[in-house]
Amino acid sequence: MSHTLALESKPVALQLHGLLRDLDPARWDGAEGTLRGRIEALEEQLSRVLDTASGSATTERAPLRQRLGEVVRLLRERVPQVGLSAAELREAWSGFRRQLQLAYEALGVSLQACSVHVPSLRPTNHARNLFHVGMGVTCVVLLEEVMTERTQWMPPLIFAVTFWSLEWMRHHNARARAFLLWLFKTIAHPHERYRVNSASWFATALALIGMLFEPMICAVAVIILGLADPAAAVVGRRLGRIKLVNGRTLEGSLTFVLVGALAAMAVLRIWHPELSPVAMIAIAFGAAVPAGLAELYSRRIDDNFSVPMTASLGGWVAAALLGLG
Repeated sequence: MSHTLALESKPVALQLHGLLRDLDPARWDGAEGTLRGRIEALEEQLSRVLDTASGSATTERAPLRQRLGEVVRLLRERVPQVGLSAAELREAWSGFRRQLQLAYEALGVSLQACSVHVPSLRPTNHARNLFHVGMGVTCVVLLEEVMTERTQWMPPLIFAVTFWSLEWMRHHNARARAFLLWLFKTIAHPHERYRVNSASWFATALALIGMLFEPMICAVAVIILGLADPAAAVVGRRLGRIKLVNGRTLEGSLTFVLVGALAAMAVLRIWHPELSPVAMIAIAFGAAVPAGLAELYSRRIDDNFSVPMTASLGGWVAAALLGLG
């Protein structure tokens, strides 16, 4: 029964996802009147879905109905008032967007429990982007200058065990959950409140590729994730118009591959100048293209895991075909 309600809710949830994307500061065009009309229509649609389900309410439906009701309440009661000053209006829309993001992600969890998937939100977060780039560059320097092939998997394995332990704590202890959410609130995405955070997946991937591949391949994979992912996010939000799948855009995906390949070639040029230009290009694009596909189609698997794993495999295959393996 709850599955039927989930299926009926999915189209409206996808519209809510689109609304939140357009409320993102990177895409905000000041079209307040249009947004108010969309919000009103969305609230009416969700209310109809709830009214249809109310006649046959069951215990199984209760969590999903509660999530839907919270979204309806926000759309009905928390939309910024007309007549505020420009500064007040900007702050009011920002607060409304944050509340609606959390409600959407909570709704997504309830829908997923009914085997109905909706894409997660990845709102503009410049602090997270800077952290992403800094972490990628730092890891590359450590891989190329400090670690050896025999030891490169050890530090990330320690971090992975630590992060997964923290994951267990926050899912079983309310105080630990509140503290960790507060500690990482600056760089966390809304969906990480309910799901395994990206750092756990990244550390796990780094440990695995460190066990399987040589430092050069690991460095290429890490720099692709570190630079291409935030670049694609920025371009996709600001300029993305051609929609693909899982909330991704053609413009963002092409940016991912291009930035990833250029970043990989820079790493190869700095630390592996013995390679020919053809070899550098082949390895760079051999890693960046499959990584871009992994980022595009990653739905159930976090792209902080799938991207470095796929990039490493693609770079290794390209190197092997060139006789460098």
